[in-house]
Amino acid sequence: MSQNSPAPLFSLQRMLQLALYVIVRPAEYFRTMPRHGPLAEPMLFVMVMAIAAALLASLPLLLLRGQLPALLDILVLTPGMSLGAVFIGSAIVMLLWKALGSPHGYQVAFRCMAATMALAPVTALLAFAPYVGAALNIAWTMYLWTIASVQVHGIAQRKAAVAFTLLGLLMAGGIWQMQSMQAQILAQRLQPLGITLEQFEAMSPQEQNRVLQQILQAPPGGAGGANGTASGPAAQ
Repeated sequence: MSQNSPAPLFSLQRMLQLALYVIVRPAEYFRTMPRHGPLAEPMLFVMVMAIAAALLASLPLLLLRGQLPALLDILVLTPGMSLGAVFIGSAIVMLLWKALGSPHGYQVAFRCMAATMALAPVTALLAFAPYVGAALNIAWTMYLWTIASVQVHGIAQRKAAVAFTLLGLLMAGGIWQMQSMQAQILAQRLQPLGITLEQFEAMSPQEQNRVLQQILQAPPGGAGGANGTASGPAAQ
């Protein structure tokens, strides 16, 4: 391709190079990042990274259960939902950057937000360890947003670091609270089956799937009901 030829809108090689650039040299990436122009490329970048992350996250299912992932979800639903989340998240982070003194608007915020999707395939490899993966993802994202604050938005590094550290702690607390509630609900549903949460977590994926099927098939009110009877057909 000649130097005067326009770059193709979609190039998988270019997407991978951009992702590596963001991960390895984030300050340089944000310093040279385009501030204007069509959002087609960052939108495509978000969707490609979302698909890559979903494929990597499904590897344990493939290796342990021999089950192929739901390709429709990975190729359609996952990139669509990720793109929607980036659109909404960009508006929220833009307000924070504006409060810190940024002169830029939504388009630049979207480009910065889209760039952090480079982390998705990396953190997806830690999907088997939810707390570790979530903590790493939040900390790494806050780090990139701090760099973007300085290199793109002209915000003092200390001010940006304090703001995004507090935001990261708030997000981590929210995720921890949500996961704790989910674990509590699961423990309550497992109790009538005589299974503790620790025993459930020690099970193989196949065994966990069978237990979850039992829970889903339990009648309203849960196995055992209010009067403490055992699950399954009532004893006559």
